[in-house]
Amino acid sequence: MTAYRFRVKFDPDPTSLWRDVVVGSDRTLEEFQTTINTALGLDRGHLWFIGTDEDYWRSDVKYQCPQEFEEMSSSEPMRFDEETHNAGETTVGDMVEQLGLDDRDRICYGGARRKPRPLGRGGCQLYDYGDEWRFYAILKEIIGDRIDDTTPEIDEARGDGIEQYDPGR
Repeated sequence: MTAYRFRVKFDPDPTSLWRDVVVGSDRTLEEFQTTINTALGLDRGHLWFIGTDEDYWRSDVKYQCPQEFEEMSSSEPMRFDEETHNAGETTVGDMVEQLGLDDRDRICYGGARRKPRPLGRGGCQLYDYGDEWRFYAILKEIIGDRIDDTTPEIDEARGDGIEQYDPGR
């Protein structure tokens, strides 16, 4: 019985905007992503992926949103050295195992048009390929006494959500 606590931080301002998300190992990455978007004020109308490289687009492993994964011919990667997975079928536990994540390791979520900071072992998530909202998540805790299918929930938060369609952006 395992669940995970991730601290999801807004890459451009990680100390002012973050959310702690607790999610069971049997929940899909799509469910995890939906919870993050809702908690941060983003809609679900854009393509996204979770990756493994501080340079988001060069990630060797990508967990793609189901829409993009299913539209790719034969679910083939965009690069010859890239491994892709359907985030609608991949569980959080599968990702943690495949990437070998431990406490304090990071994954990324989102996208911003600037050079990302080095994130250490782990990866990234890119949301909305046009605006490229970038977030990263730190695996804060592996919780052994929670039910595997714990619905993703916000456990702690700091900062107001993002104005996704802010005309000044």
